[in-house]
Amino acid sequence: KMSRAGLVVLASIIAEAAAFLAVAPSGALRAARPKSHATVALNAAMSIGEARPDTVTRTAFVQRMAVLGAVICAPSQQASAAEDKGGDPTWAAHDGTFDDSEFADFQVTPSGLRYKDVIIGTGAQPAASDTVRAHYAGYLLNGQIFDTSYRPALFPFSLISPSGPPTAFKLGKRSLIPGFEEGLVGMNVGGKRICYIKPSLAYGAAGGGPIPPDSPLVFYLELRSIGAGASL
Repeated sequence: KMSRAGLVVLASIIAEAAAFLAVAPSGALRAARPKSHATVALNAAMSIGEARPDTVTRTAFVQRMAVLGAVICAPSQQASAAEDKGGDPTWAAHDGTFDDSEFADFQVTPSGLRYKDVIIGTGAQPAASDTVRAHYAGYLLNGQIFDTSYRPALFPFSLISPSGPPTAFKLGKRSLIPGFEEGLVGMNVGGKRICYIKPSLAYGAAGGGPIPPDSPLVFYLELRSIGAGASL
């Protein structure tokens, strides 16, 4: 049975999909033997050129199709209802500069990753090639937060939960910094972990964006679920 929130989301997506596809080229739906209705819609959105100013934008359409896939097409891959309510950002808040004493009781892996399990999860542990969904908050040692998934939900996610969904990451693709990926692989679903990532396991001498060269990083990680699907 679909929840009231799910029905509201579905109705919103169908209405916007109709508006979007009404002005799309006739060759929009090109997917051969798609795995799901969401796959068809996402492929259609990706293959269309720039949206007209008076129509639903491609970005908005893809976002709503992603929700449809999550709510309707792949319920077996989702976290429990409790997990879907979003993460708690308060545990990942840090005030001021990090002090070395805060990492004194951290465990150290052979690679040099330092970590502490705040909560050991009771769920499964991801394999090295799994897709995982996790909340995170990344800090520089001066206390500056440079990235986080703990954000208020946008419409239509806000119909289901006031907080945004966790981010999906595909492990084993080398698309993540080594320390971040190693920290996730060692966790169990439901767990919360703080990782101290040395520069060689982070962005190294090159740095990147707001991260200066040779910067150690601190990540708060909350593993929410394991499952297939679109990911970073």
